[in-house]
Amino acid sequence: MDPRQRLHMMDLLHRLGEQGRTILFSSHILEEVERLSGTIQVIVAGRLAASGDFRAIRRLMTSRPHVFVVRTSDDRRLGATLIGRPAVTGVEVTGRGLQVRAADYGAFSRELAVLARDQGVRLRELLPADESLESVFAYLVET
Repeated sequence: MDPRQRLHMMDLLHRLGEQGRTILFSSHILEEVERLSGTIQVIVAGRLAASGDFRAIRRLMTSRPHVFVVRTSDDRRLGATLIGRPAVTGVEVTGRGLQVRAADYGAFSRELAVLARDQGVRLRELLPADESLESVFAYLVET
């Protein structure tokens, strides 16, 4: 399918969804599925492995650390502050900013802004690095 046809198909599926229609869409191109739907059914080995919003599913996967990319005015200072925090399992300074692994999504999210403020560090961007349908599917298939 060429890019124009794909765009037309995506528009059609969005319109049908907005009309309240249920669409059964099966694809191995998870990026497209992610753009189409907030509610997904993940079937692994013929069994329903997860159902719902993939972001919520990912947040419930407490056995895996959550990975964030954090960009700040002083990555090293904030990184040093984060090391040893109970919710944080790893910190790495990269070319893109800090890569932070957090065992507790909620605790990390709540304390990050306070820690940055206390250190005089300005937060510029916080992105979940593994909160995608592809990551969720990969994690479900591994278990």
